[in-house]
Amino acid sequence: MATSAAPTFFSTYRNGTRHFADGGVWANNPVMVALVDAMSCFNVDRHKIEILSLGCGDQDLRMTDDQIKRGGMFHWRTIIESAMHLQSQNALGQAGLLIGRDRMLRLTSAPTLEPIGLDDFVRASRELPAQAKRLVEENAERLEAFFDAKRFQAPFYHGKRK
Repeated sequence: MATSAAPTFFSTYRNGTRHFADGGVWANNPVMVALVDAMSCFNVDRHKIEILSLGCGDQDLRMTDDQIKRGGMFHWRTIIESAMHLQSQNALGQAGLLIGRDRMLRLTSAPTLEPIGLDDFVRASRELPAQAKRLVEENAERLEAFFDAKRFQAPFYHGKRK
């Protein structure tokens, strides 16, 4: 419930006295969250980490003339889109610096003139399968190498720890 509480569509999710909003508000691209968890929780050397990052489609960062010239709360009321885009770019840049850009593969569709709305199932189902097929075909060699590589086996616990 908490992760589906996208604030531009739904209210926060309440659990007791706490309120939760979708994690995309602060980590629209969670690549750094995953990388830091792997390094700290499982003590994995950053030089042994490879990342496959799947995007939901890039969007060109656009600013209106009023945002550029005037600023202010009214003109920046749609800043969430810009902030989410910039957070994603920053997370990718940081992850690439930590593990090496050559060990990170980001797959996402190219920017479109008009982004697909989160609630636009008709357009998404019409356009996204072909984009996904193209991305897989264009990156087949790197994807094959990624999935064929031997992976670190992390110990996971359920219930009481010994």
